[in-house]
Amino acid sequence: MRSRFLWSAVRLLWARRLVSPARRHLNCGSLPLEELFARGGPLRTFLERQAGSEARLQVRGAELLAAAQLLSEKERELQETEQLLRDENEDLRKLAENEITSCQQEITQLKHQIILLLVPSEETDKNDLILEVTAGVGGQEAMLFTSEMFDMYQQYAAFKRWHFETLEYFPSEIGGLRHASASIGGLEAYKHMKFEGGVHRVQRVPKTEKQGRIHTSTMTVAILPQPTEINLVINPKDLRIDTKRASGAGGQHVNTTDSAVRIVHLPTESLDESAG
Repeated sequence: MRSRFLWSAVRLLWARRLVSPARRHLNCGSLPLEELFARGGPLRTFLERQAGSEARLQVRGAELLAAAQLLSEKERELQETEQLLRDENEDLRKLAENEITSCQQEITQLKHQIILLLVPSEETDKNDLILEVTAGVGGQEAMLFTSEMFDMYQQYAAFKRWHFETLEYFPSEIGGLRHASASIGGLEAYKHMKFEGGVHRVQRVPKTEKQGRIHTSTMTVAILPQPTEINLVINPKDLRIDTKRASGAGGQHVNTTDSAVRIVHLPTESLDESAG
């Protein structure tokens, strides 16, 4: 019950723009990772300029400096190892190939780490979150895609050992998903999930396609941070409370006991209902 109330409160805050989705601080366009870190590339140039300015690096943090230095060392190690590929000793060449593969993986991980370190932190990074998925364009195929995405987030939460509680779930006729929401809580859950929000697209031959044609389907994801403290004031005049009572033959409580209650917040048209 607490989670459902919290979900309603977050949706109300979002409607009033008191809680907003994450801002995309880092905008590098659609440049691939290798191009970003290439000699003369935007991130490479930035890191080289920061290397000679301790004052600026202190703002970014010692972790960024350590990652940038380790990246330079690994790139030099990769260049030295690649020279061994021309050695006459076959065993040495095979050993060099294995070292090159390992070194390339470490370099890729360091580049991703540096990009994450460049994204400014937010006060809500340590908060829990509300996940909401909704099927978009594509009919039943879009609903199947939405179901797969929701399952993916649930499995990711289990992998991260986060708490995952489904709040709403509206399936489609053939096993898809029209709309669903969940409460996710754990260490830095919002920090890792905040950029998932937006429109997601898939292009594939759907299960419902009999002629083998490729279809494009979409679904939307909303990621909302759960506020740690809610100071929410609701004017009773803004609420409409509807009650329903059982009818027909029955015991003494029929027509006298409220069996269902619906509360509507008129300014935002947000509603919550429960059945007894």
